[in-house]
Amino acid sequence: MSEPVNKSSSIVAIFSEFLTRYPRHFSLLFLLLVVEGVVAAMSVLAIVPMADFLLDPSLGKPSRITQVVLRFFSGISMSPSFWFFGFFFVGFNLLKGTLEVAIRYAILRIKYAVVRGLFGDALHTFFKARWEFFSGSEQGRLLNTLNKELNTIGDTLGQLATLFAQVIQIGIYLAVPLWLNAPMTLTALGLTVLFGVPFMLLHRISYRLGKRNTETANVLMGVLSEVLGAARLILGFGRQAQSRERYLMAFDRHVHVTLRSHTLATVVPSFFKPLAMLSVVIAMGFTIQQQARISELAAVMWSLLAAMPILSDLLQGNIQISNFLPSYEQLISLREKAAKVEEIEGRRIFTQMERGVELKDLDFTYPGRIQTLKGLNIHIPKGQMTALVGESGSGKSTVTDLVLGLQIPERGQVLIDGVSLGDWKQNSFRERIGYVPQDPLLFNGSIRDNLLWSFEQAKEDDLWGALRLANAEDFVKELPQGIGTLVGDRGVRLSGGQRQRIALARALLRKPDLLILDEATSSLDSESELLIQQSMEQVAQDTTILVVAHRLSTIAKADQVYVMRHGRVVEEGSFKALSIKPDSILKGMIDAQQPLQA
Repeated sequence: MSEPVNKSSSIVAIFSEFLTRYPRHFSLLFLLLVVEGVVAAMSVLAIVPMADFLLDPSLGKPSRITQVVLRFFSGISMSPSFWFFGFFFVGFNLLKGTLEVAIRYAILRIKYAVVRGLFGDALHTFFKARWEFFSGSEQGRLLNTLNKELNTIGDTLGQLATLFAQVIQIGIYLAVPLWLNAPMTLTALGLTVLFGVPFMLLHRISYRLGKRNTETANVLMGVLSEVLGAARLILGFGRQAQSRERYLMAFDRHVHVTLRSHTLATVVPSFFKPLAMLSVVIAMGFTIQQQARISELAAVMWSLLAAMPILSDLLQGNIQISNFLPSYEQLISLREKAAKVEEIEGRRIFTQMERGVELKDLDFTYPGRIQTLKGLNIHIPKGQMTALVGESGSGKSTVTDLVLGLQIPERGQVLIDGVSLGDWKQNSFRERIGYVPQDPLLFNGSIRDNLLWSFEQAKEDDLWGALRLANAEDFVKELPQGIGTLVGDRGVRLSGGQRQRIALARALLRKPDLLILDEATSSLDSESELLIQQSMEQVAQDTTILVVAHRLSTIAKADQVYVMRHGRVVEEGSFKALSIKPDSILKGMIDAQQPLQA
């Protein structure tokens, strides 16, 4: 892995986030830096009068700086003394420290404001993308970018703002000694630059370590997400030890790189600062031989010793930014990837279904796979129940994804009331859909929270009405906290049938024009399946339903059935007609399931 050629452009891009989006923060920081610079210069100069007084209490031959201070304080009738000059020196340094705290606070405000903005922008871009973006991206890479790398980017911006502050500080700290004693200052600076050259080359190593650190963090987050998500399976198979070792191996690989990366960051302050101090000592040694004024030499040395750690921090900041750049580059890469598959957003607002949905001459293929749908034609009339059946892999769930607009066909159209789905504003149509997937994901909250997530304006009577319609009212009332019962992460505190009925109630709460059930009863017991079936029969009286079914008893009331095989419709008709037709494919499927259900 080599260093990217666009390192400077990446830094400019990061810094532009700071300058263009947060001008008020920048203005405040700049003002504080100017004031702090002036106070820093005064804190350096304040040591000269105190040194003059210690060397000659009579102040017979004061330096030019001491003369200015004496003239100023004579105007307010204050006599020179050690305490006078000492408090003068300490006061400016105390004020300088206060301003440094304010600057640090401003930098942190900038950091978290930018992190918030980047986080919001990233989620906005991601959720404008089609489902293809989420299904085609590594989960660990996404989670790590949003969880860890965005914070790292915030640290980078904070570091850039700190570097900006330090550049101003170093200018002030060096301006004073250059004015007081240019030869000594230039000698110290020359030696410091010479000693600093090897440290400037470390940024290449830092970038490579940063790249590797981001990659191993992606893997670590992916393994953690997978292990936690598969906890039930891991326990069921008794593979706890193997899962633990898999995570720890990924952790060890990440730590190995992180240790090297963090250790490199300590190299500059540990080795450069002593060398910088050596530069000051050498320069002062040469200057003393020239019989310069001691008080001014003290100020020069004080200023240089204060400046050298800042120079060290500037070098260290360069290395840290190189280490952080891969995080920013990964965020940009994901944003670009999401932008490439942005949803096609039409202008028409969908308000109510008038005629139904039609899939016309559709072809669809998943990347890297054989063609999934071939010349598909399906009509879903308003007010009827339409069922899709067929073997696994025949393309049934792909049809629901196309109706939802989660996938885009290669050829053909999805028509909503005769208008191409791409011409509608996607969410205006989706907000009129109730969707129940095969795996009914519930959010970690109460039953009420999960219902309101679908339709926030619903009243309490609406919630219970939806539960009643989904045949969930009775079991919810029997729960200890009723509708306020917490369901746990993904609804783990409820049974499969209970989760499915809550998911159905959530879909029905918004009184959808189109209800999509994607194998909603495939993994349920007979009692739960019967309850869901009864709910569907009630809903079918005034709702358009598209149901993907594995259990054929679920669709006994279907107005029309499409039997799919290898991405094509091989049979269609009403359930009643096909179930009694002697050579019907559906009848053969029903006969095959009956012994299993007996």
